[in-house]
Amino acid sequence: METAVELAKRLDLEYYLDKPDELNEAIFNLMLLQETLQMEQARRMKINARTISIKRSAHGKFIIACTGDPTYRYAVETALKAGTAVIPVFQRSRFIKMLRSMGIPENRIAQYSDSITVDDDTLCIDQE
Repeated sequence: METAVELAKRLDLEYYLDKPDELNEAIFNLMLLQETLQMEQARRMKINARTISIKRSAHGKFIIACTGDPTYRYAVETALKAGTAVIPVFQRSRFIKMLRSMGIPENRIAQYSDSITVDDDTLCIDQE
């Protein structure tokens, strides 16, 4: 299994090894750019009756924790909330593998996978 250092070297991302905050910011900006590009693609395609879509609702929770001096509990809890997000993940290779296993022709699989957009309307509600 490849280590984080090896992966960073292979992808020319060694700069971020000691700057996790900048890496998180870059990832977030890339996700925003991807969403913008997908929305523009969907607008250009002028979603029509041929569109096949699903809606997946999410309910539940995830827990993130750390340990340390309890003096700063409020600040740490606030920072943990600010540093987390609920995001959808589309697994293109799994989607394609499933279509292949169901006997869908390769040209149709390419058509479907090239036109995929993700409209993220998830909401994280704080109980406070």
